[in-house]
Amino acid sequence: MNRLPDSVGHLHNLQTLILRNCYRLVELPMGIGGLINLRHVDISGAVQLQEMPPQMGNLTNLQTLSDFIVGKGSRSGIKELKNLLGLQGKLSISGLHNVVDIQDARSVNLQKKQNIKELTLKWSSDFGESRNKMNETLVLEWLQPHRNLEKLTIAFYGGPNFPSWIKNPSFPLMTHLVLKNCKICTLLPALGQLSLLKNLHIEGMSEVRTIDEEFYGGIVKSFPSLEFLKFENMPTWKDWFFPDADEQVGPFPFLRELTIRRCSKLGIQLPYCLPSLVKLDIFGCPNLKVPFSGFASLGELSLEECEGVVFRSGVGSCLETLAIGRCHWLVTLEEQMLPCKLKILKIQDCANLEELPNGLQSLISLQELKLERCPKLVSFPEAALSPLLRSLVLQNCPSLICFPNGELPTTLKHLRVEDCENLESLPEGMMHHKSSSTVSKNTCCLEKLWIKNCSSLKFFPTGELPSTLELLCIWGCANLESMSEKMSPNGTALEYLDIRGYPNLKILPECLTSLKELHIEDCGGLECFPKRGLSTPNLRHLRIWRCVNLRSLPHQMKNLTSLHVLSIRGCPGVESFPEAGLPANLTSLYVGWCENLKKPISEWSLYTFTSLSALTICRVFPNMASFSDEECLLPPSLTYLSISELESLTSMALQNLVSLKELAFYWCRKLRSLELPATLGRLEISDCPIIKESCSKEKGGYWPNIAHIPCIQIDGSYIH
Repeated sequence: MNRLPDSVGHLHNLQTLILRNCYRLVELPMGIGGLINLRHVDISGAVQLQEMPPQMGNLTNLQTLSDFIVGKGSRSGIKELKNLLGLQGKLSISGLHNVVDIQDARSVNLQKKQNIKELTLKWSSDFGESRNKMNETLVLEWLQPHRNLEKLTIAFYGGPNFPSWIKNPSFPLMTHLVLKNCKICTLLPALGQLSLLKNLHIEGMSEVRTIDEEFYGGIVKSFPSLEFLKFENMPTWKDWFFPDADEQVGPFPFLRELTIRRCSKLGIQLPYCLPSLVKLDIFGCPNLKVPFSGFASLGELSLEECEGVVFRSGVGSCLETLAIGRCHWLVTLEEQMLPCKLKILKIQDCANLEELPNGLQSLISLQELKLERCPKLVSFPEAALSPLLRSLVLQNCPSLICFPNGELPTTLKHLRVEDCENLESLPEGMMHHKSSSTVSKNTCCLEKLWIKNCSSLKFFPTGELPSTLELLCIWGCANLESMSEKMSPNGTALEYLDIRGYPNLKILPECLTSLKELHIEDCGGLECFPKRGLSTPNLRHLRIWRCVNLRSLPHQMKNLTSLHVLSIRGCPGVESFPEAGLPANLTSLYVGWCENLKKPISEWSLYTFTSLSALTICRVFPNMASFSDEECLLPPSLTYLSISELESLTSMALQNLVSLKELAFYWCRKLRSLELPATLGRLEISDCPIIKESCSKEKGGYWPNIAHIPCIQIDGSYIH
């Protein structure tokens, strides 16, 4: 819906109007300015609104106005805010480039609106020739907020400098400040005296070349409360001045997180003294120098596209998280580069990394290791991994051939191997082996295992998959042997099994007693399920897609009383459902592209599925229309129905589905009429030429019967 009815303007007792995230809304009703009892208007997220309706200044009882959009001309000018003295909380004023008369901005008198705590001032992102630098400077000067303001954002301001009220310590309560994409400004304002400022975000200031002493506001112990500082997208910034200071009196005494991203010309060295820094994030700063030895509290470090940053043993001993990305200079990771207390190590997009250090086992605290898109990494070191490792992830390392021999840590819970196309073997230590006493010897107690797109992988290691395994995903491993015999016959904790693109899967194991979700897709080798059916009393979700040689569904499906979601698609070999039928507790049923099903819809007993809310039936018979004259009652619980290739809907009595909210028809090329329930909120029609013409908004004879439906889509186009 892109417009509200004009009748909204007649709701004279209306006090609250919430239109949050109505992203299709293009305008508000003209009569809103007459609703003098309005107290709260929220249009946040209505991104297509271009201006406010006239006479908003009459709403003197307003307490909440999330956004005011200044329009072109005088109809929705900023002066409408003048008499709204009761505004409180958050206010965003956008479209400020449309202010022509600076006296209008002066009349707003934000300094008297003491209850506004969060303010956003926003101009257009188009910095074309129509922008008036002097005018914008004066507009911002006159929009000085009350000193009680706590959060301020200034975005796309087109003046050459900031007004004096930002430079002075005028806001004793301010905690958050964002200066964003003010592309003409060459200097940052003096902010160091804002005594309670905790979060400062400066972004897109593309003309700022130097941050000098003025930034600190003339005091040595500047930014006394700042905890989070971010600089982003400042392509010409080269120099950053730091006052002479020591640990007791320097700037940023409580800075916890420092982020510098896409500041490609910044070539200075960061200050030696940031005593409280615990997180440092540097991205796209190839010339930046970092004195890690001065960051005694640093616990998390992220470096990406930072060719000039070199770190050795000087990295703080408190470092627990290290992420290195797109650092192509990195060929080898030396042992002395890794602090002994490291818990998380992530290396991504390092094109020339060839090897890891042998001393990974010395990182006795390491719990997570992730290597992603490192094309030259050939192998792991022979030495064992950290004894406390819980998660090991290898993604897109095409040169990796094998794992080292030996056991994996007993603490390892998650193992993900993905897009390693030349990997020939999995780690031996991931399997369980039986001793002579028939007691299982555990080398690893995996809980989650992902193996994806490893086309050279042929065999599992000897032994059985651990009985502790809860999740198993095997995707795109065309040459991998069947995993059925690798499952523990003594029971397993497996709850989630997802098999895709795995042609060697012939039959599922019978020991899946704990299974809750089963997804099987593109497994051409699967012909049948175990003879006794699925011994999975807790199964809730079953999906079988594109298993072209599957001949039948599992026996005794009726006994799967916990099954709620059943989806069968692209299984042409399946000719019938199990004799006893489907589980009665289904809430969602999808049957599609099963062209050889012989049992007509009218015999599915769908009306007995009293919990069914979503039903899709698509291309399930050689000639589905032949069953259209037989009675086919649907359960009244349905809220969503999608159906294809029918000539008539008479037998389905759709008008009796009193809960139906969404209805879709596909490829019903001979369908001529619709009998629809009054509750419908969305109707979709695709490739149904006859009914499309009759439902045409301009001349369709059936249009009056569907005009009340809020959302109608025909052949991909929204009618309303």
